[in-house]
Amino acid sequence: MRVTMKPIQSLSILFVAVISAATLHAQVSISPTSLFIDSQQKFATLLVMNGTDSRQEVSLEFPFAYPDADSTGNIQMIYDDPTMEKDYSIAGSVRGFPRNFTLEPGQRQTVRMTVRPNKNLQDGVYWTRIKTISNPESPPVGPAQEGQINPQITFKFEQVTTLFYKTGQISTGLEIRDASVVINEEQGIVQAQVDVRGNSPYLGSMSLEIIDNTGKVVKSGRVFVSIYVDDTRQLEFDLADLEPGDYTANLTFKTERADIPQDDIVQAQPVSKRVQFTLR
Repeated sequence: MRVTMKPIQSLSILFVAVISAATLHAQVSISPTSLFIDSQQKFATLLVMNGTDSRQEVSLEFPFAYPDADSTGNIQMIYDDPTMEKDYSIAGSVRGFPRNFTLEPGQRQTVRMTVRPNKNLQDGVYWTRIKTISNPESPPVGPAQEGQINPQITFKFEQVTTLFYKTGQISTGLEIRDASVVINEEQGIVQAQVDVRGNSPYLGSMSLEIIDNTGKVVKSGRVFVSIYVDDTRQLEFDLADLEPGDYTANLTFKTERADIPQDDIVQAQPVSKRVQFTLR
């Protein structure tokens, strides 16, 4: 039997671009960036706001993940770690309402979050990521004229925040196992190998002071850190206006950061490390 194939006269193509909110300003904003729930406060709310001039379709997912750094301090999000997921995930216990909704331009939606934890959870802090996915509502695809292609491009924005669940007696801490200064042509990099103590991730800040041989602070910097496993963290500083000579890098970790209320952060004593280095 002979089969005759008819040529396709028109096509409609849909391109989907997934763009991280960390690299592009989000069209839909969310607040806060971290949620905290415990046995006393069983609910938390996430506010999703449409700051665009188009109708947005929004959905929420709850994947388990945590940040981890390689030996040089470059951080990536780890989504595939069955051991960590078994020990620390509450992804399957989170309930969010609503999880799928549409926002008109300028409209906002409050999402109510709750956790139904396993009764056998040991004391500690558990977590999941909240992935908020938004894209403009897709218009109907019109008929294409013969021999033409109608392209339709949809940009999908993903913003990832965190939901923590606290239970029982919790503690955290950090030990700076080692620290070093790497000098490149235009910048210096202070690297610290750190170990997490206690039963909670370490949420705080990493600050750096560069001190010259007269005791004067000539450079300073600070970044927020979220440390879940024994890891490496780093801070860069500019060498452009530093004279040759001997310097000290004073590195300090504290459990405080501006984007999370202090009462929500598990507290620990600050830890510091000094490293001597020479610019030639």
